[in-house]
Amino acid sequence: MNTSNPYREIFDSYKRQQELNKHDRKVRKMLLYERFPRLQEIDLQMSQIGAEISKAIMKSPQDAEIMLQELKLSLDALKSEKAMIMIKNNIPTNYLELQPKCSKCGDSGYLETNERCSCFNQKLISVAYQMSNIEKQMEKQNFEHFNLKVFSDEALAKESLTQRENMMQILSESEAFVESFPNNKNLLFFGSSGLGKTYLCNSIAKALLDKGFSVIYQTPFGIINILEKRTFTDKNNEFIQMAYQQLFDCDLLIIDDLGTETANNFTINEFYNILNTRILNEKSVIISTNIKLSEIASFYNDRIDSRIKGHFQLIKFYGPDVRWEV
Repeated sequence: MNTSNPYREIFDSYKRQQELNKHDRKVRKMLLYERFPRLQEIDLQMSQIGAEISKAIMKSPQDAEIMLQELKLSLDALKSEKAMIMIKNNIPTNYLELQPKCSKCGDSGYLETNERCSCFNQKLISVAYQMSNIEKQMEKQNFEHFNLKVFSDEALAKESLTQRENMMQILSESEAFVESFPNNKNLLFFGSSGLGKTYLCNSIAKALLDKGFSVIYQTPFGIINILEKRTFTDKNNEFIQMAYQQLFDCDLLIIDDLGTETANNFTINEFYNILNTRILNEKSVIISTNIKLSEIASFYNDRIDSRIKGHFQLIKFYGPDVRWEV
């Protein structure tokens, strides 16, 4: 998408989706009529009754009430017959209805209150933070495809659990995080690279996106890019301002691979502001990092170190590298 006009691109994407929804319903209806011709006859009769009701009121207003009752009885009988055919053949009652991706806004982008739907906000987030590649990766890296067998079941020195046992526990905690969301919980995944931290971040993100929550999933570099544009190079851009505000407002902020960026006073102060504000507003954050817990204060500062260690559940990943197998 072209970030110079993201709103127009998103509106167009909703129009395309609505057309796809209509086409999908048309195909489903044709297949159903082909299999059950009586359903097509019933739908045709019901539409004819609707037209007859209008004519009856216009032609004989004095007899309208009696005629309407007769037509209503016929309509109810057809509805009952249609329902019985659907039930008998295990066809969902909403099979012939439009089935939008977003049930809240019907793929219009806006709620009945004229507020932007959460799915619209997520589309803006995805454009601003270039999340399309991440979202594709989520289709492969999610709870459904998580394979515990790739983790070693050998005893490890200085650890009470094997790598697999530890990952079973982490997986359970991650699924519980999603199940209870929003829950005012923050998670820090720490440990060497190639142990499944990013995989679980992807899994949590996808599960919450599927539930309709807004998620920013980004590396520090992506976040810094927005921070710098908002502060220095593109401060009057409404879209950039929105992207910045979403760092505070989105339901979940995931910062993957913290510590790979070059920290300076500007980024440190901005990261602290984001973390502190989200903690105060009870908005969840997940951070993954390869740096040691003892190095956080020296890499950033004592304030960030204090916020992370005081307000995050610290989850340690360990064992042999499984990067190519998870």
